[in-house]
Amino acid sequence: MKNNIMQFIRHTSYFLMVLLFATIFSSCEKDQHVKPQPGPFDVTHEIPASIPANGGSYTLTIDATTNGWWIEAGADASWVSINRKYGSAKVTQQVVVASNTTSAAREATVLIKSTNGGTVNLVFKQQK
Repeated sequence: MKNNIMQFIRHTSYFLMVLLFATIFSSCEKDQHVKPQPGPFDVTHEIPASIPANGGSYTLTIDATTNGWWIEAGADASWVSINRKYGSAKVTQQVVVASNTTSAAREATVLIKSTNGGTVNLVFKQQK
């Protein structure tokens, strides 16, 4: 009887050791992370080269696939309204250009940047 108990303990301990090693080695494989690769970055829009003095609303699509993106607009672009200033993946939104009530044409540059290092400049030129 004592021999059977010792044999049972020995087999159980072997089984537990094998299970422990299998768990350790399989968890090491899971810790091997692959660095994500940046995807393409593309910006399309319906903004005309010369915006009428009465302004308007235009479609802007930012397709950053796996990248994040953000919009930088200087103080000279206060008359250009873009609601969503950052995000990721693909986003389509409206850009609203206010009416030009000054007596001169105006121009502003808006930068759209991506985490993959891409940058797109949007130049807004509005008639007087």
